Amino acid sequence: MNNFLKSKKFLKSIILLCSVIIGILLYLNFFMNLLPRYFANMENIEKNILAILIIIFTTYILINIVCKLDNKIENYSLLCIYLFVLIMGLLRPDGRSVYNDEMIALNPFGFISDIKLNESSLSVLIINLIIFIPMYFLQTKTNIFKTFIKKLLSFEVFGFLIEFLQFLLNVGVFDLSDIFLYNIGFFVGYLISQPLLILLKTNKNNQGLKGDL
Repeated sequence: MNNFLKSKKFLKSIILLCSVIIGILLYLNFFMNLLPRYFANMENIEKNILAILIIIFTTYILINIVCKLDNKIENYSLLCIYLFVLIMGLLRPDGRSVYNDEMIALNPFGFISDIKLNESSLSVLIINLIIFIPMYFLQTKTNIFKTFIKKLLSFEVFGFLIEFLQFLLNVGVFDLSDIFLYNIGFFVGYLISQPLLILLKTNKNNQGLKGDL
């Protein structure tokens, strides 16, 4: 037992070291140019440090999940990081985006006309599709909600709340087409998560049996 704990701590130390290297490389080669498009004031050194730490810690937890070394605290932390990044990106609390046009859009297929009028809207559509793909997986890993219905309802409440706050804070439009895209992303994430969760659970159970032997 003691040898197992020591080996687990050693493995986690190696994973942390690898995560630092991978996280810094990811930031320098990818996120450093990407983040300023979606987050305000990224020229601040404090924000860059925070971004690097988030990337490193996220990488660390994901590697632990893949290696079946994750625990509840790490899973909860990953969910909190995910929600924090979502809120910062979608609400832009320190941004200067102010909408003076129509603030409520009730057409759930409005993104089609947006793409026709402005090709740059395609990138927004893709972002809205992918940002909620991890939601179901993280909900399941933390086991906050036991049933699919509860997970779906919590996601719907969060999505509607984000859109309402965008309208209330005057940083975006309450747009049903965004919520429609959020839902597509959530259900895509649900389908992707099923085999991943089964694989992780199966491998973890096998490791537990080996430990008992």
